Parts: sequence; structure tokens; C-alpha cells
Amino acid sequence: MMKPEQTGQAEQAEQADKTRSVSLEELPGLLWGELQDRHGKAFRVPHLYALVDMGRIQGELRKEVADKLENFGYMHLLDDPKYAQLKWHSAQLVSGLKSDDAALLQEWGGCDGRIVSAWIVSKMSMPDLARHLRRAAFAYDKNNARYVLCYYDPLVTPILHRLADRDWVNWLFMPMDSWWYPVSTPMGETWSRIEGGGGSIPFQPEKPLVYSDELWEALVSDAFPYQILDSVEKEHPTFFQGIDCYGVRLAKVEALLEAGRSQGLDVRDDLFAYVLGLLDEPARAGEPRWQAAVQEATAGGALLRTYFTDREKQANEESIK
Repeated sequence: MMKPEQTGQAEQAEQADKTRSVSLEELPGLLWGELQDRHGKAFRVPHLYALVDMGRIQGELRKEVADKLENFGYMHLLDDPKYAQLKWHSAQLVSGLKSDDAALLQEWGGCDGRIVSAWIVSKMSMPDLARHLRRAAFAYDKNNARYVLCYYDPLVTPILHRLADRDWVNWLFMPMDSWWYPVSTPMGETWSRIEGGGGSIPFQPEKPLVYSDELWEALVSDAFPYQILDSVEKEHPTFFQGIDCYGVRLAKVEALLEAGRSQGLDVRDDLFAYVLGLLDEPARAGEPRWQAAVQEATAGGALLRTYFTDREKQANEESIK
């Protein structure tokens, strides 16, 4: 018999086995394949829904998306009267049923995660699915303080799926056949699939989600990667030339930060210089002078940014000669 902690590990492994990742190009075909039962004789047929988080969409794209929502059916997923002013800054459940699934898939199936936070295939009707998802809008800490839970954020969804209370996770995904969310990597964007329970009428959760220490720690964002990205975008925009996806740019910064830390860098100034240097010239990682500068910084010597000042000084001396 497994011990309780072993049981939890086995359940987490089982959840992980229910995921898969595909490219953006593969996604529409796979979604359409999941909808083919619509054309059979089954009483309950799957429907396609897009989950659009208006809070993540800015500028002219926001107005464009808002206008296109009128072509489909949509429902706000934050309907608490206390947060009425946030309705258009949170998630909308969008249905193709007003037109058809093909129209919804054609409209946004080929776009990246800037617009669609999740594709959901479910046999539930839109009102029932919206009511279900609205019940997940809040979570509580151990002191019973209530927090808005952005379970639909692509950065949050996999953390909840992996670490949240198993009963709550099973309840959340029970009425879905599948839940697809975008994953940004340094190489580009892929989409991951969470297999749901395929149910129709979800049972009420015995209790709302309460943050464990592990879940809370995993959900608290480290601001440092965002600060670096913001600085680079403002000061060195050419470093990300041709990379339109914000998530991919952030993933590149986070990967370089992890690489710097794995080499022993722990001073923020050094880590910032490490990321900046390799975003500028990725091949620099193999240069002996760069490697020596990194080793000196990890040993508590000169800060890594002196590499750039020394390099500029050397270039100026050579130009004078």
C-alpha cells in the first residue's frame, strides 16, 4: 500500500500524463478532430469555446478583439457585483454556437496566445460551462482572505493542474473533454493539452480552493525577469527583432537567468549583465574572455558588467592605433 505522500505523487504523475504539447500549426486540426462527434448521432456532442482574457490584450488589438466578440456568443466569467468594473479586464468565454465552431476556429485558431488564453472542448452548454467556471473565480489563503484566481492565465493553469488540491483540480476540469493553453519557450510557442473528465453537470466542490504553502510559492511571480525584459525592450529593442510574442521574449530572459544562476551567478547586477550579453550575442557564451569574466564574477571578483567596459576600452585603444 502506498503512503499518503506517495499517493499524491502518483496522482500528480497521472495528471502530467494527461498533457501533451503541439505546435501552433497542428492545433486547429487537432481541435477540429475533437469536434467530429458533432456530426454523429450522439445525444451530447462536443462544442468549441475560446477563453479570451481581455486583461492581457492591449492597444489596438484590444478594440479589434472586442469588436469581433460581437460576432460570436460570449459571457463574462467574473460576475461578482463587487468587481463589476473589472468585467472587461478579465476572462470572457466565447462560443462559436452563434455562428459555428468552424467560424470561431477560423477566426482565432491560427493566432498565437496573445488573444486566446485557452481553447476548451466540452459537451456542456455555454451557460452551464460559464456558471461552472465562475465558481473558480476566487481562492482563499489560510486566513480566509479571498483572492481573485486567474486560473485561465496560461502561466497559472499548469501550476494549478500540478499543485492544487486534487479534488479541486478534478472538479475544475471534469466538464471539459480537453483544455488547451499556450506555452512560451525560448524557441517559440507551443500548445499543451490537459485531458478533462468529459462530464456534463459538474458536482459542487466541497470547499473552494485554499492555497497551500507550496502552491502559493509557485504562483508568486519573480519580478526580476519582467524588469529585465522591460529594460531590454526599451533600451535594446533590436535584441528581440522578429519575436512578436511577449511570452517567448520572457521565456528567453528566464532561460538565460536560469543559465546564469546555474553557473553560480547570484548578484542581480551580474545576472542582468549575463542576460544582456547573451541576448546581444548568443555566441559570446563560448568566448574565453566571457567565460573568464563569468568565473571571476562568481568568485566574488569584478562585476560582470566590467566585461563590457573593458571591451569598449580595448576597442577604443585599437581604433586609436
